[in-house]
Amino acid sequence: MISVSVLGIRFDQFPPSIHTKFSFTEEQLASITIKLRKQTRSDAVIVLSTCDRVELWCENPKIAVKEPFLRALSLPVLTWSEHTYSIIGEDAIDHLFSLTCGLLSPLYGEDQIISQVHTSLLRSRIHGCASPSMEYLFREAITSAKAVHSTVDLQIPDETLAMAVLTLLEERKVDKQVLLIGSSALARLVAKILAEKGYQVTMTFRDLEKADLLLPKGVQALAYEERFDHFASFSVVLSATKGMEYTVDLDSPRGPQLFIDLAPVRDVNPLLAERNGVEVFTLEDFSVPLPRREAATAQAKSMVMEYRNRAVHYLTYRHQVKAVQRMADQAANDLIFRLNDLLASQDLHLDFRRTLFETARKAFSHQLYQERKREATMHHYDLSKRLESGQASYAGDPDTILEQVHTIEREGWNLTRLSLGSHTGTHMDSPAHLLKTGKTLDQYPVSRFIALAFVMDCRNLGTMQPEDLPDLDPSCDAVLFYTAGSAQLSVACANSLLSRGVRLFGFDTPNCDRSGDLSFPIHHALFAKDALIIENLVNLEAIVSTKVQLTCLPLFFKDADGAPTRVIATTR
Repeated sequence: MISVSVLGIRFDQFPPSIHTKFSFTEEQLASITIKLRKQTRSDAVIVLSTCDRVELWCENPKIAVKEPFLRALSLPVLTWSEHTYSIIGEDAIDHLFSLTCGLLSPLYGEDQIISQVHTSLLRSRIHGCASPSMEYLFREAITSAKAVHSTVDLQIPDETLAMAVLTLLEERKVDKQVLLIGSSALARLVAKILAEKGYQVTMTFRDLEKADLLLPKGVQALAYEERFDHFASFSVVLSATKGMEYTVDLDSPRGPQLFIDLAPVRDVNPLLAERNGVEVFTLEDFSVPLPRREAATAQAKSMVMEYRNRAVHYLTYRHQVKAVQRMADQAANDLIFRLNDLLASQDLHLDFRRTLFETARKAFSHQLYQERKREATMHHYDLSKRLESGQASYAGDPDTILEQVHTIEREGWNLTRLSLGSHTGTHMDSPAHLLKTGKTLDQYPVSRFIALAFVMDCRNLGTMQPEDLPDLDPSCDAVLFYTAGSAQLSVACANSLLSRGVRLFGFDTPNCDRSGDLSFPIHHALFAKDALIIENLVNLEAIVSTKVQLTCLPLFFKDADGAPTRVIATTR
């Protein structure tokens, strides 16, 4: 997996006067890209500049990138540091795919960003600042965005918002002369609904020749640049454009008393609301569901996730390509060597040997690649609680104390003293916990701490009985119980699992026995068969009803009746 990170600034929420700071020529962006690769000593650098943000993408940077990034943009470091965002690893990959599809754009679902991402990649490539991994990642993001936009309409407007605007106008009992600036899909829908309700709506167009095609029935057209010539005739102005500049600013003519700004990037200067008698409403003031957009978004995200997962899987195993090719060559050579006598006895032409070698090499390569792909699909889940000072422990157990003894500032290094009980946090119980002759954890081979486990959903079972148990894969030698604190294992159920060969039992509770039952029947039933118990597991909901490879390594010390344990579940 490549080490990829992104550092960015979003400027669309700043006043338009600030936007000019982020208006770069192609020559400037090329210079910034080259400079940042030199300064950060990254394997690759891509600078993405869009209408609402600028981002620095780095592969394996050798130094912190924030200060070089801001200086390259000619921005004061102290002033702009707090306005940056940073994303790393797979989260950065998720960000890239969502961004390229327009899911993060203020103009939701816009497709112009696809060409901007492509341009940033091309710029990096022609100036020697790209890498095969970053090229692949950006190309896949562009491919996924094109697929989404050819299938899903992310800019589809919802009538719920248009009806909310109508309700606001009805409540204000305003004059029915309305000026609507913009001709976006949302603007046209609002104009249509208002016209149907008897409002006299005038809609602006930057290109009046398109008015005949886009103008809703009963709505009048007006050239955009003439909007202020008629301002005094309207008491209400709505604006829903796709631009980055104010359509109504402080120097605009007075007249309208109500402004409704439906643009994702402010169309109306919010300072207008400071004028006496003037109200300004924005999209955030309309808390209404957007079912059509939500459905389109869900479909888009599902498509994006497929492309994203494919990219992550490829990047996870691609660094092994040379090793796979070397092993395939060695295996093909070994096959030919072993067949030398047979091939010689058949008096086969030399070309046959070459064909056999190449066929064997491809077959071995294919099998090795398939195995690497399977490994790349593995996911690891941490089922352990993090140890912290003062965390709650079982009644009567020692307090958990993490004390800083040495610090970098004082001694030149950090060192922490740990004080805790052997059954603190996520921990494993050995039979010696309750049985005088029971084994301690340090007496078990490490193989006992690696198992194939089934994660059982027990939330609605109350007290679990044998009939509640699922048909377990015979290879499973561990069961993890996701109880959410509402289910309890019975002795009969425990014995049934023991009879099936289960020897490791995991629980998401501090005690596998019922609270207050000091006879500990479940503990005794399991320890009598030399089974081990893990308690205080977390995150089981992520893998419920799943078979997982379980690795649970208890702290290794002498006579361990129990020990804090790091528990990892691996799935394919």
